[in-house]
Amino acid sequence: MKILITPVQSSGPMGQGQELAKGGVLQRPLHMIHMINNRSINFVISFFYIFLFSFHLALADYADGYYDVKSVINGNTFELTDSQRVGLIGTDAPKTVEICSTQSTQHLKSLIEGKTVYLEKDVSETGSDGRLLRYIRVSNIFVNNQMMYDGYAYAVEEPPDTKYASQLISSEENARANKRGCLWYVGCTDCDDDDNKIFISCFIATAAYGSPVDPHVEILRKFRDNCLLANKTGEKFVHTYYKYSPAVADYIAKNEILRAMTRIGLLPIIGFSWIALKLGFIPAMTVMLLLIIGLAGLCKLMRKKQGVR
Repeated sequence: MKILITPVQSSGPMGQGQELAKGGVLQRPLHMIHMINNRSINFVISFFYIFLFSFHLALADYADGYYDVKSVINGNTFELTDSQRVGLIGTDAPKTVEICSTQSTQHLKSLIEGKTVYLEKDVSETGSDGRLLRYIRVSNIFVNNQMMYDGYAYAVEEPPDTKYASQLISSEENARANKRGCLWYVGCTDCDDDDNKIFISCFIATAAYGSPVDPHVEILRKFRDNCLLANKTGEKFVHTYYKYSPAVADYIAKNEILRAMTRIGLLPIIGFSWIALKLGFIPAMTVMLLLIIGLAGLCKLMRKKQGVR
């Protein structure tokens, strides 16, 4: 006789205890650990967002809005009443040592100094020099554009801040065509007074290189201001140049082949100007004289070789 013994699952308190031991009591610590981990993650994420928001607020100290101007530094930089400096986006004004720097500074002063202006941001908050980069408006005047239109600053594209680039460039072209302002006016108000002499930018070089702020044009402009205008002979040459160069420049600007040829022709002059600015006028003349003698000697040698053949 065989006796079969079948295990019976207890539904009483002991059975429930075993189930709790297997499923409930053992799983509770794991569940608590998950809850703690989730709370920690949520805390870290929340802290991170708060940090980002605080950082954004720190950067947004100069949000778009109205600010008081304390003083003007130069033709494209001014200072707020809290001493923060602001640069005009898309503009390049003559430097302190260059012709028209005083007139450019004075013109910006007449527009904004001591007034409340509206600052508008493009993409960049500040430039590499720490200045805020902004578009400036006062009353109904778009100051960045007005400086270009009146002929006291150059238009430059400075990506990524190009929201009004086409408008600024158009205003500069208009000022140049109509010979407005210190940068484009031909002549002088009083040729016996050095402070009243007004010269335009380098017409032919600008036509050849396509921009008055091209590095090659900058070299020629600095050579003009620092070397040619430092003596009477240089001044006469500059006046003669500006008397006849506009018509020539207009003709060159319309022909791409002429522009290329002019760029090649200007290279020796630009090289001489660069040496004169770095070493002085006499060393530059010496270098050019040696080059001419060297080229003449080379040509003579080549002719002798051809004669022997």
